[in-house]
Amino acid sequence: MSKALDRAAVIEAMCLTWRHDFGLDRINDALLVGCGMSEGERAFLRREMGQLFDHHFAPAVASAIELERQTCLEIVKSHGSSHPKIQYIVAELERRAADRDLTASGPTHP
Repeated sequence: MSKALDRAAVIEAMCLTWRHDFGLDRINDALLVGCGMSEGERAFLRREMGQLFDHHFAPAVASAIELERQTCLEIVKSHGSSHPKIQYIVAELERRAADRDLTASGPTHP
């Protein structure tokens, strides 16, 4: 994936998929059978979908990206590792992987 995931946009799309009336306002906030949701219901659904995104979707995508990077790195290493351009690409991929590992661990606080 060339772009980072836009968490808010994905969650909004998940909410709309789950409840097709997600974007419609409930008239007078009455609990009647029909279309629309109150702002409180939308906030609740966003929280629920946010948990699904954080616990299932984002880790799965991150794992897939890491697997793709590792596969690419192995291909590059196995096809002419003595070529200067290949060496540069391998070093850059390894640097990015190390940077991601440092970023993923986050800052340490006492």
